[in-house]
Amino acid sequence: MSDALTQASIMSNPPSKFWDFSLDLYNKPEVSEACLQLQNSYGLDVNLILFCLWYGHQIGEINENILQQALQFSHSWKQDVVQPLRDTRSRMKASRQQFPATGNSQFDTLRDHIKLNELAAENYQQQILEAYALADKPTSEKTGFEVADGNLNRFLAAVGIQREAPMNGLLLKIAHALNSV
Repeated sequence: MSDALTQASIMSNPPSKFWDFSLDLYNKPEVSEACLQLQNSYGLDVNLILFCLWYGHQIGEINENILQQALQFSHSWKQDVVQPLRDTRSRMKASRQQFPATGNSQFDTLRDHIKLNELAAENYQQQILEAYALADKPTSEKTGFEVADGNLNRFLAAVGIQREAPMNGLLLKIAHALNSV
């Protein structure tokens, strides 16, 4: 499916199963902290981690074509949209004390709006990734923890990152929370 067609179909009927799954998983104990540590320490895209887990849990083994589409879209989307919003929000948080007290509420409102836009951009990314997944024909009917973990390994290999012990512990915290989703 072409990107334009995918995006047009999302506009009229945005997929939400992946988003709902992500919110549920992210709210499990220790998952949000593990996700943020993977993002900050290893530069991993949390949406791609969640995508690999969701795909394995709901659909099956992610194939190379879907993984490459997800990586290509996510890389440019993160670089051009999500990261600038995140960087702006982080800079504002770090420089908060530099602004006069009379403008605090306006400053906080602006930062909150940027945070909402960052979240909306991540939601849109997940809608695109879900559309890619739904356009795919699964290669196997097997789903679950092992398949999801295998998808994480394919993702890490595709981005050239070794799954080392500290990272593995964080990934397993998130993956084990799948049991309660």
